[in-house]
Amino acid sequence: MNRLLAAAAAALTLAACADAPTPVELTSPSGGPAAVKYYYPQQTIFTTETPASTLDATGGWEVGTRFTTTREGLLSGFRYWKALGETGSHTVKLWTTSGSLIWSLGFAYESASGWQSTYSKYSMVLPPGTYIASVNTNTKQVKTFAFFNGGPIVRNYLSADAGAYGQPVGSFPSTISGSAFFVDVDFSPMRCDTDVDSPCP
Repeated sequence: MNRLLAAAAAALTLAACADAPTPVELTSPSGGPAAVKYYYPQQTIFTTETPASTLDATGGWEVGTRFTTTREGLLSGFRYWKALGETGSHTVKLWTTSGSLIWSLGFAYESASGWQSTYSKYSMVLPPGTYIASVNTNTKQVKTFAFFNGGPIVRNYLSADAGAYGQPVGSFPSTISGSAFFVDVDFSPMRCDTDVDSPCP
């Protein structure tokens, strides 16, 4: 397992520097022949979009983004837009839509505002499905009202269609919203086409 995770992490580092698909060797648990999968470079949900408003987060809130991937991929980290004036520590969480916690990571060395990023030493192989990524806000938070009312953001096998929020801090953000809270993922979808020798899902 450590060999698999280390190979995936190394592949993501290379993928960030090149447009070519990156091979990841996956050793068969049964000791059989190794499978090789290729992944696109990392991508995010939000690219040029920026928050429209900064609001008080009185009492603290858990805010996030509901996103869907239609293909298996490597999830290497998360990011969120920090509001100017926001204080305290922050932890991002990955949830199923039914509220089961899958993964959490803390942020370190944050700047005063803007995008903050955190990465795991090892990447998670994320199956196709719908998830929610959320982060705690303690004093201030960003928001663009009705951001998703015009439709989802669609990337390469990755899309987002709603925001999510709730209290208390650290709990599952169960209320779905058309507004965006700018919580994001770093995701590399598996490549499966005629150009590479990669198994299709």
